[in-house]
Amino acid sequence: MTRRPRSSGIDTIVGSPPYTARPPSKVPRRRPHRPEQVAVAEARERVELLRALIPSLGRSAARQAMNDLGALISHIETVRAQMDPIKDPGASFDPGNPDTAGRLVALALVAQDRVPLARVARTYGSGVYSIYYAGPHPAYSLVSGTETPVYVGKADPARANARTAREQGPQLFGRLKDHRRMIDTVGSYARQNGLANPLDIADFTCRRLVCATNAQLVAERHLISLFKPIWNNEIGLCWGISKHGDAATTRGNKRSPWDVLHPGRSWAMAASLQDSASENAIVDRVRAHLEAHPPYRDREVIVETILFAFSQNAAATPDQRPEDDDTVPDIPDDSPAPDESSY
Repeated sequence: MTRRPRSSGIDTIVGSPPYTARPPSKVPRRRPHRPEQVAVAEARERVELLRALIPSLGRSAARQAMNDLGALISHIETVRAQMDPIKDPGASFDPGNPDTAGRLVALALVAQDRVPLARVARTYGSGVYSIYYAGPHPAYSLVSGTETPVYVGKADPARANARTAREQGPQLFGRLKDHRRMIDTVGSYARQNGLANPLDIADFTCRRLVCATNAQLVAERHLISLFKPIWNNEIGLCWGISKHGDAATTRGNKRSPWDVLHPGRSWAMAASLQDSASENAIVDRVRAHLEAHPPYRDREVIVETILFAFSQNAAATPDQRPEDDDTVPDIPDDSPAPDESSY
């Protein structure tokens, strides 16, 4: 009697000799039944549907879908974080992050005393500055006398590799001096020609901060984002104070809104130039902007706003129970002090 060889483990996998492979059995995919599983499965199906539509999308439709997906990803991440029993700290302090450096420099600038723009000391150094208005001009009534500057700017060093304020040169003083001259020029022109609401240099103050080379770059960007100053080009309202005297015949742009409101700079008064907007339109836009972004009236609020970006979620929420409640015993107040001699 011939004994049949004992089946080995490999037989079970690939079949009996001569070991022809068995076709894989099709295991039916279990359909989700819990509500959260159903929701995730439906979201996955929608994503696959969108993937199938990609070849048929035009450029504009694809761009819009990308923007919508970006917002959806952010929303999904928020939901995922809410499910996670270990919470996100909210922010991680990174000294090397340019945004961190920008906030710290902005905080240092706000800490400086405001001085009259006409009385800025001539010193070495590059950095950042802010200019404030406290006069009667009706276009600036909502920002006049507040802690929100009408303009923030930077002064780059004279040498790109400057390490000291002396090597940077008196750049910061030079920028503020230019602004003072601009305001003096248009104010004198308005008074000499009987124009209403002339600017007066006595109504302007400033803060200035000498800082390390390149720190002014990230700081200016953060200051503009924080204050949204009406005279800064980036805000697109009453820009033009920082423009210099290039010849009108070589300029393709129109007269800046700042020069429309405050005429007097000779190179900006050429008859060939057209106003970029009417005076009334500029005033209306400025007022609408200031109503949408109310100026700061308290320096402490500004400091708190800057510091808030560094805050982290350290305290447990009301629905969270600290994990170590059962492991840390309460120590009575009358417990004897430990014997230090045993250490």
